[in-house]
Amino acid sequence: MSTPFDPKILTRQTNADLSSSEFLLVKPNGDDDIDVISVSGHLAIGALTNDVADGSGSNTAYLPVQVGGIIKVACGGSITAGVLAMSNGDGQAVTATDGNYAFGIALESHVSGDVGAFLWAPSYLETT
Repeated sequence: MSTPFDPKILTRQTNADLSSSEFLLVKPNGDDDIDVISVSGHLAIGALTNDVADGSGSNTAYLPVQVGGIIKVACGGSITAGVLAMSNGDGQAVTATDGNYAFGIALESHVSGDVGAFLWAPSYLETT
């Protein structure tokens, strides 16, 4: 990734096992909890960093979430530089479609499996 990486970081707690969820988009879930987005186009509060952990069981984990600036997000499909991106049902970045929440703008073109650079710019895509 050629783009400088300087996100704003917010720490949030989880009671879920997010140990294999690095660079996925997250949403609020309950009192002060987060979880990976599981429905396409939902509003994201940010993306997990690569410092993820298992918060299931009796130990709550506090995880860093990228919430501003240029963030890294795992891609779930091809994305062209300059387009709005949203979450798919697995918390990955895909090209935004009408009637959904976008989380940011792709700074580079990516294919599924990449970890891409996105400018954090939450918005609602309505093309009508």
